[in-house]
Amino acid sequence: MQCVENVSRQNCPVCMEDIHTSRIGAHVLSCGHLLHKTCFEDMCRTGAYRCPLCMHSAFNMEEFWEQRDMEIAQSPMPTEYQDTKVKIICNDCQARCTVAFHVLGMKCSTCGSYNTAQDGGLIAPPAIDARQPAEQPLEEETDAQHRE
Repeated sequence: MQCVENVSRQNCPVCMEDIHTSRIGAHVLSCGHLLHKTCFEDMCRTGAYRCPLCMHSAFNMEEFWEQRDMEIAQSPMPTEYQDTKVKIICNDCQARCTVAFHVLGMKCSTCGSYNTAQDGGLIAPPAIDARQPAEQPLEEETDAQHRE
């Protein structure tokens, strides 16, 4: 956990009320930011898992990331997107990487987190040329046409 200077002198980023003078206990996130305990509980209950200030994961997400790995493995992308890549920024480790695109999430190749944000558009694989070379007539047909 990193030290955040004067963190208790700031307002709770969820309810915007003063943490220092509040009668409600504070919860320290792994990033060092503070929330009221009740605000943290409400946040978790609604499915929010990131610090509202710095976007780091608010708690250990390893089990959730493993679950996401399984969901992605069971949900292949359509053929036209299977080799598509995307640039991402990881909110947990700040790494920038290029990873496989998937609608269920893009996994950071540095730390394994799915707490990522897309950094630009999709990087499509080179298009396969659908045009077939013109069919060449068979030698027999060509010879027969010349004899006529």
